[in-house]
Amino acid sequence: MIIDVEAPPSRSRVSAPSRIGEIDGLRGIALTLVVVFHLFGHGRVSGGVDVFLTISGFLLVLSLARALGADRPLGIASRWGRSFSRLAPPAAVVLVAVTILSFTVYSPWLREQNLIEVVSTALYVENWQLITSQLEYGAAGPETSPLQHFWSLSVQAQFFLVFPIVVAAIVFIVRSVRARVITFWALLTVATAASFAYALRENLADPQSAYFDSFARFWELGLGGLVAGIAMAGRALPASMKAFAGWAGLAVIIVSGFVFDGGTMYPGPAALLPVGGALLVILSSAGGRRSPSALLTSRPLRWLDSISYGLYLWHWPILIALLTLQGREAIDWQGALVVLASALAATMLTRLLLRAPTTWATDPRRSIALALVAIIVAAAPAGALLAHAATQRSPVAVAGCAGAASLDPDRTDCADEMYDGELQPALENLRADDANRGECWAPLGSDTVAVCALGDEHGYAKRILAVGDSHNNVLLDVYEEIASARGWRIDAAGRAGCQWVSPDAPVYGQSDADQQACADWRRAIDERATSGEYDAIFTTASSKSRFASTSAGVTDDEYHAEVLVAAWSHRSSTSTPIIALRDNPIFPSEMLECLTDRQAIDAGECALPRTRALLDTGVDEAVEMTENAHLIDLSDLQCTPDVCSMVQGGVVVTRDGAHLTRTYAATLAPYLDGELARLIR
Repeated sequence: MIIDVEAPPSRSRVSAPSRIGEIDGLRGIALTLVVVFHLFGHGRVSGGVDVFLTISGFLLVLSLARALGADRPLGIASRWGRSFSRLAPPAAVVLVAVTILSFTVYSPWLREQNLIEVVSTALYVENWQLITSQLEYGAAGPETSPLQHFWSLSVQAQFFLVFPIVVAAIVFIVRSVRARVITFWALLTVATAASFAYALRENLADPQSAYFDSFARFWELGLGGLVAGIAMAGRALPASMKAFAGWAGLAVIIVSGFVFDGGTMYPGPAALLPVGGALLVILSSAGGRRSPSALLTSRPLRWLDSISYGLYLWHWPILIALLTLQGREAIDWQGALVVLASALAATMLTRLLLRAPTTWATDPRRSIALALVAIIVAAAPAGALLAHAATQRSPVAVAGCAGAASLDPDRTDCADEMYDGELQPALENLRADDANRGECWAPLGSDTVAVCALGDEHGYAKRILAVGDSHNNVLLDVYEEIASARGWRIDAAGRAGCQWVSPDAPVYGQSDADQQACADWRRAIDERATSGEYDAIFTTASSKSRFASTSAGVTDDEYHAEVLVAAWSHRSSTSTPIIALRDNPIFPSEMLECLTDRQAIDAGECALPRTRALLDTGVDEAVEMTENAHLIDLSDLQCTPDVCSMVQGGVVVTRDGAHLTRTYAATLAPYLDGELARLIR
């Protein structure tokens, strides 16, 4: 129940406090909880970020609503200057450090993605970059983004940028002050409710994307803003309830990280727990000596608030650096203390470094200038390095016995070949060594069917349809080389995480929208296969994608074979061959660290037993069940009879553990060409 601040139950109101001192301590606790859970809770989500966003919404809405109600200028430029001159400079120091660490400590194959994220973070769109890159928020490890924690700052910054403009639009359109105020609160209420409904739906459909989505997160800021309206009205909890409510709110905030797995349940309704705890603390402010007010306004908590932003910025990049150096997936408590101490030291050094410029930025123009300079300093080096890397990217020329040729029993000249030089591709180019092209590719989040023609578009001798998921599109350069050499046309179509099987076959781990898009893509491929325009249909896909049988007595591989056969039945005639390519070897992504140790490579330690790397699927059975279907198996050109190594003939086989490198795929071209020529006549 909300009643007046001081009076017994009546309709009188008191003026809202000009400042709620408890918020400083609450914000410090929230951000510190994030750090502590990350370091000592193996990356578990604490709910502290949700509290942080709620506080941000409360403070900005409170300030704007006061200006709106008093018919004062909104001072948008000065607000931006104050906010971003505080946020951007410390973040810029961290981003410059991450850029340097990307070339010195972090895994070299993550360099390009790290640089992309540095630029995205500097421009406050890191949350959208994480969604675009399909990077999941989770526990730390050598393969984890060192900037994933910046997503919340991007959401906050977007709110700080956009919401004042919305309020300015209200001022411009609505002439009456009273009408402006009513419009403001009505719009905030509707937007908050809509965001909560959206978050509920998206959290059920695609929790990975919902976690970072600004629209799904807005309700947390909006709810904080609505409580600011309660504070402006001079209302709060009864004095008799404040102590209990304040401590209950703090307890809820602290325990929420133990109650829920926030990485999968936030920002859905479960996030009401930390958000509600924060609102209870705010509404019970000035609660007297028995309430948490004394604690939250104490000097230690104010000091914690003053360093919490720096600790939040620094702890994660330092943690990822330590795990990378140690080659470990998790950190023990001693390592956590080292990271915490290092983050504290880095925070203090950052404050010392920025003391002069922040002191200089005392007026709106200077503060905006400081923020812009910080953004440029953070983004420009990473952007320039990305641009330079893009100009250097081209197919790697390999020696005659490199890659697959080193395993060719007919290449006796390669039998004693030794590779003492640099690996190809270089490790810093590993993740980028991908032949995929946008015109041939339908990413997650799209409902397109992208098909590209490789080779002779007109006057071709044969026309082939090549379809599959990303494992199909790593071969685009190979398809183009074969098509050009033989006067063929190869129409290539790939979709993320989507094999060409029966449209109704489930797609696991994707949102409802992406599953529907995959089904539609499969139907579009069926139509092409039925068209009679193709002399052969070629297909391949990841062996990691499993199909779980729901029928008793039918194994998963048998079910996989059934849905493959159902798709293959759509060709116009059995005279059109179906050609399936067995998938490449699969390695755990953490094995990539082995590639940094040349001695381990030479000793054969960067390898898996063949039986573990080459996964069984239902492809063999589907080929046996289908008339004029054929299997091409190039496994012996990627693995020895006993093991599959991540490096063959001086060429790195896999760029991420699951996909062939563009370079290694190129060494398979003559062998795939020979097999296709044998089957397509």
